[in-house]
Amino acid sequence: MNSPDSRVAPHAADTDMSAEWLAQAVVAATPEALVVCDASGTIRLWNNGAQRVFGYSPSEAMGQSLDIIIPAKLRKRHWDGYHQTMATGQTRYGEQLLSVPATHRDGRRLSIEFSVALLHHDDGRIVGISAIMREVTERRDAERALRGRLAELEARLVDLESATT
Repeated sequence: MNSPDSRVAPHAADTDMSAEWLAQAVVAATPEALVVCDASGTIRLWNNGAQRVFGYSPSEAMGQSLDIIIPAKLRKRHWDGYHQTMATGQTRYGEQLLSVPATHRDGRRLSIEFSVALLHHDDGRIVGISAIMREVTERRDAERALRGRLAELEARLVDLESATT
């Protein structure tokens, strides 16, 4: 049986796709927001998916602080954790899918889910972090509405049970 690498490499060579071209194509085509920041939290990569989610074009976002998408009241907590992760090389979240609020360029509050990966230099130093994010605001709002409706129905059921006993 062929390994995944042996199946991909000949195809890439046959079609003149370099690893660099493939990486750029994946970043550009990925519908999720792909954001890469350096160790100080400056945005170094911002794909079209990130523009769709957050409203900033790549040229507007790159070179900016992540503060452009972090709600003001959550920034201290975010940066405390970010700097701790950069200093220690460990994140308490590992490979978990995280869910947090974010801010759109127009000021709207968003709900996003994301995963992160630390980026290491060849010498082992942590040089940044990458995040793949998906906006889930509509789903979160629908879940919240369903929970509210369920609570209402449960309360009515208790009232009905009380009235019949």
